[in-house]
Amino acid sequence: MLTTPVQIRFSDVDSFGHVNNAVYWSYFDVGRMDYLHRLFADDFELLDETVILVHVEADYKVQTRLKDAIAVRTSVTGVGERSLKMHQEIVNTETGAVHASSTSVLSGFSKTMQKSIPIKPEWKSKIAAFEQR
Repeated sequence: MLTTPVQIRFSDVDSFGHVNNAVYWSYFDVGRMDYLHRLFADDFELLDETVILVHVEADYKVQTRLKDAIAVRTSVTGVGERSLKMHQEIVNTETGAVHASSTSVLSGFSKTMQKSIPIKPEWKSKIAAFEQR
């Protein structure tokens, strides 16, 4: 599991004084990209063979406010032939409370061929080593 700190910006907060629900998706993106960059390459999303987001869902549990210290915890929970499943949580780093969680599916993808590709064996090995499986 990788923990990525997130800075809440003033523009993230709505008139109710909490982070707008649409902004959580950006926080999950920050965690997802940090994970992929650290495991594979700093320019992973620019490579021809990469992964793309094909499904995402989220649950909101606790309101997040401007002054909250938060981070995104990201882990890959499953790897199939052509896709991987990722679980993420936005957590308050001071209280440990989970503010939101997300499950997503990423598919192997070739930009040149514009189609799904199998998850590379070296990607599977790096994920298994990182996740200690």
